[in-house]
Amino acid sequence: MPRGRPRRADIDRVALEHALALLQERGYDGLRMKDVAESAGIGLGALYRRWAGKKELVMAALRADVTQHETDDTGDPFADLVTALERIGDAVPHGLGRLIAACLTDPDSELARVAIEAKVTPMLDGLTARLERVAGPAPDVRLRAESGLLYLLWRTAVDGQTADATTLHRRVLQVMGVPPPPGPEQSSTATGV
Repeated sequence: MPRGRPRRADIDRVALEHALALLQERGYDGLRMKDVAESAGIGLGALYRRWAGKKELVMAALRADVTQHETDDTGDPFADLVTALERIGDAVPHGLGRLIAACLTDPDSELARVAIEAKVTPMLDGLTARLERVAGPAPDVRLRAESGLLYLLWRTAVDGQTADATTLHRRVLQVMGVPPPPGPEQSSTATGV
């Protein structure tokens, strides 16, 4: 007969979700492994069997958050690019903005290194790949993706959750050098871009 509690198959997912939630709520410095375990309803030992410490747990949580947004591929490269932009814009008020701010405020901090490695770089890689599928290979495709990402982050941070996300995404695409596909809504907002 096995000793101890039965192993929960979903423990990794639950731990990572709670780690992200607490990271957003408390920041990296306020996050403790013990709090993640309590919040997730799992033993502290279970966390340490999976992750050596807070840095590894946070990196895994940030990576899992990125991969959940990067897996779907509708077959329509333009729609995939717009969906990626929407998800990034939606993530800014839910923790991504704080991570970016931490990177800018203290770029040598452990949080900045973790955020860049586990969240920002993979997000930018995904955006670059999507842009390349829409615009084709070009030597400046990474720079265009970076410019679009920076514009999106800036406008979302300045405007908050913008009421007119369609116009925002159209402008981001314009910054990235991608004309929006022709459609009925394009003619009504083309002068506002």
